[in-house]
This record gives sequence, C-alpha cells and structure tokens, in this order.
Amino acid sequence: LLLFQIVASQALYRSFPSDVLGKDRNVKILKPRNYAQNPEKTYPLIIVLDGDYLFEPVAGTVDYLSYWDQMPESFVVGINQRESRYDESEINRESGFPEAQTMKFMDFVMELKQTMEDEYRVAPFTVIVAKDITANIASYYLMRKKIPVNALLQIDPDYSTLIQQNLINKLSQLEEYNYFYVATPESNNTLSELITEETDSLFATKKNLNLKYDKIEDTNKYNVSAHAIPRGLQFIFQEYSLIEGEKLLEADLAEEAKYEGKENKKDMVKVIDRILEKYEMIKEVYGVDMKLRLVDLVTVAEYVESKKDWDQLIDIGVLANKEYPDLLYGRYVEGLGYEGIGRNSRAIKSFNAAYGLQPAVGITKDDVLDKVELLQIKEKD
Repeated sequence: LLLFQIVASQALYRSFPSDVLGKDRNVKILKPRNYAQNPEKTYPLIIVLDGDYLFEPVAGTVDYLSYWDQMPESFVVGINQRESRYDESEINRESGFPEAQTMKFMDFVMELKQTMEDEYRVAPFTVIVAKDITANIASYYLMRKKIPVNALLQIDPDYSTLIQQNLINKLSQLEEYNYFYVATPESNNTLSELITEETDSLFATKKNLNLKYDKIEDTNKYNVSAHAIPRGLQFIFQEYSLIEGEKLLEADLAEEAKYEGKENKKDMVKVIDRILEKYEMIKEVYGVDMKLRLVDLVTVAEYVESKKDWDQLIDIGVLANKEYPDLLYGRYVEGLGYEGIGRNSRAIKSFNAAYGLQPAVGITKDDVLDKVELLQIKEKD
C-alpha cells in the first residue's frame, strides 16, 4: 500500500486532446525514476486499460521490479475507463467485431501511443495490460496485419467467440518478437481449452513467440490481478533480468552435451559470448541500449572462476575493464586469470594496474596489495 501511495504521488495526471474521440481524455503517467538523469536512454511503454483501478498496482510493480533490475525502467500510462469501459468494449454479436465506439477507443490507444513516442524518449516496445472485457478488446489488435504492440498481459480475459476461434492461429502468424501472457483464477476453464499442451508444442519451434498461460491457484476474479501483474511483467521482460549462476550452469551443460564426443569444439558457445548475446537481445527486443551491468559481470566471473576456466576469466576481466575503466574490478579479475594459468609476473602487472583505480564490488586496494605480495613471494620461491 505504501508503494502504491508513493507511485501515486509521483504520477503525472494529464488530459490528452484526442482527434479520434473528438474530446479530451484523462490519463495517468508514471515516468521512469531516472528519466532526467539519462538524456540518451529510451524506455519501454506500458499502457494500462482500466487505469482507474489497474494503474497503481501496475505502476508500483514496474517501479519495484525496475529498481531491482528485473525489468527496464518504463513509462506506465493508465487510461481511466470508470464511466466508459462497457461502451468501449462492446462487440457486435453478429459480426463478432468491435462496435464503432470500441473501434474508436482502440484507435485512441494507438493515438496515445504515438503521442507518447513523439513527446518522450519511448523505446519501440509496447505492452498493453488489461482485464476481462478490456483484455478481450486488446486481443483485437492481433486481428490486424501488423500488430502495433509487442506484448499483451491479459488478466482473466473474457474472450468473445471470434477471438476464441482465431487467437491461436493469429498468434502463430506473428513474425516479430512478441510476448503473450494470460492469467486466470484456478476456477477458469475457458482458457484451458484454448491454450493446451498441444498449443505449447505448436509454438515450441517459434523462437520469436513467447506464450504463457498461468492458472493461478487460490485466487478469484478480484485478487488474481495482484498475482498476475508481477508474474506477467517478469515473463515479458525475462530477457532483461539479471544473470543467474544456476542458469549459466544449465546452459553450459546443455552446450557441452551437444559437443560430447566431438573433437572439434571451436564453435561451442562460451559464457562470455552468452552475456554479449543477452545484451544484444535486450537491445533488439526491448529497444533498450545499455552497457553491461557490473553485477552481471561479477556473476559471470564468479561462475567462470569456479570452473577454473582461466583463459575465459582473463577475457571477462578485459571486458569488465572496457566497460568500467575507472574501477579496479576488470584488472583484478584479469589478474586472477593470469594467476590461474601460472603467469604470476603478468598477474602482478594486472594487479598493479588495478591498484591505481577505484574500489568496486567489495574489493579494496588492500586486497590488491595482498595479491601482489603473495605472488611476489611465489616468484622468489
């Protein structure tokens, strides 16, 4: 509750003049915490339908997850639909398509998206969060040839017949990198008939499509949102999250299994290649161009050191020094690598270079001096 209150105090309340609707429309905007401090950075856009009650939980979760680097800082825009959600979600029973007023609202959402892109540094990655009938309306963007959003976070959706009949087929036709997360209470069986194990296997080979159906236990139609929002956002931004040592081990074991018994292993993907690929994907998928996080470099270095892969540890040290030239960490890791392969004089050179730089991640200049002294003793022996 305190988090939501803080977010509410940070939110910008604004009236958008809409050419599509022919009137002004009230929205709430949460700007990224460090927007002003990063004039070159761009940020994903999260549009929240039913913003009168979903904006605060979404904005609070985004603020929290981005603080811990589990997702990028993002713009959150909530559209107030307290008085209009039923008119703006109405479906023609005969054709199965949205009524005129609903189509206007869908066009307004895209108008709002364009305005945000024109006025702020918004990355080319858009998420729409919606619940029950508004989630159904958000699904109609899939019926267009080029889907104008990159991710849909749908909470207990009340799908119309047309969407139920076409959802899986339309998802299978998506060519861009997309995320589709849908959550329901345990009692909902409609989605279980749509998204089955067969559906999951159908999309298994489509690397661009990330689909997840989350039937959340011990929830109902009222409290399911509180569980679905953080789970959905973490799923959508899974490529961005911090590197974990366990996942590095799993990926390494899988890579080694592919080359087991083969003499030529030069094409094996190394850990350092994997971290570089991760950041390329963050840029490609989310439109967020960022330097390697120091915490990720530390995780990778510790993992490689535990494997005693000294040559790769040296490469990671060089990379860390390139990304953070003012910090001693890169030179220190480089020194550990040279020490590991028995090149003590070269290790001393790296540690001496580290001594002139700033302490980082708990490593002090005294730690560097201790390393130099121990290696000098070894050299004399």
